[in-house]
Amino acid sequence: MAGADAEIVEQIKQLDYTTLLPSYEVDPYAPVSKTPPYIRVRLNQSNVVWLKVVHTTAGNTPQGPTVTPAPSATAASLGAIDNYTGSIPLSTVTGTTSQQINMNIWVWIDEIPDGDASEVKKVTIVYTYSYLDGRVERTVRDREVIIRTRFDQ
Repeated sequence: MAGADAEIVEQIKQLDYTTLLPSYEVDPYAPVSKTPPYIRVRLNQSNVVWLKVVHTTAGNTPQGPTVTPAPSATAASLGAIDNYTGSIPLSTVTGTTSQQINMNIWVWIDEIPDGDASEVKKVTIVYTYSYLDGRVERTVRDREVIIRTRFDQ
């Protein structure tokens, strides 16, 4: 996991279960193009993004993929919303030696149907990022799954 995606996953793990996972309140600081449901994460000291999510409620079929999608998969082919974060600096180095990654994040929040446990959410995050390795562009895709209960605050 690259540093930026690890930070995003850690932030999502800490979001308030009831009001922020996901948020349905309109955030006055969000760009006009971002409407709920979404989650808000900080990419670095100066960049905040609102990640649009697919949210399924209890009783509906969960939408998050159960395996890492193929490199050829698109957000649309999986019923996801493509959140492009833009170029994220990997370090404080500037100029021609600076390193950037470009990241796309897809998020599903599925309410797990009642069974042995209640009030459980499964958060599936698929992230794809690219970076330059010398003159070669490398692309990485991975998937993280977080299980949250209302009582794990």
